[in-house]
Amino acid sequence: MDAIDGKIVDILQNDASLTNIELSERVNLSPSSCLRRVQRLKDQGILLKTVALADPDKLNRSLRAIVDVTLERHGADARQTFIEKLILEPAVSQAYGVTGETDVLLIMNLADMKEYREICDKLFTHDPNIVKFRTLFAMECHKYETAIPINVA
Repeated sequence: MDAIDGKIVDILQNDASLTNIELSERVNLSPSSCLRRVQRLKDQGILLKTVALADPDKLNRSLRAIVDVTLERHGADARQTFIEKLILEPAVSQAYGVTGETDVLLIMNLADMKEYREICDKLFTHDPNIVKFRTLFAMECHKYETAIPINVA
């Protein structure tokens, strides 16, 4: 990935709604060259998908929960069974396997505490592989970004 590719990725991370012509003007390339580079970045898996960030408050999903989960068994099969349940749960927007005492860290966008309780019952309470889970509720959001910094030599 060269500096122009890095600039394309940086620009698209912040505004993927740009037309190819607008993008090509910003990176000083012909539209055809720019389009080829974007396609190559997709083919290489650098650009994974194009999405829009939605405002959780305006979608009535303003209760943000950060949940850390400790598993009893850490084998691949036991872990995969739990991960598959997380992937199917729409309220879970992010799920990470992490190091330390916690095994899995989740970010959930919820409508209310009733939904939170229902998800806890579905994902944690009745799963014999869950040793414990702890939930922190976000009171404020100071940063809501998805862009990854680009370091191109």
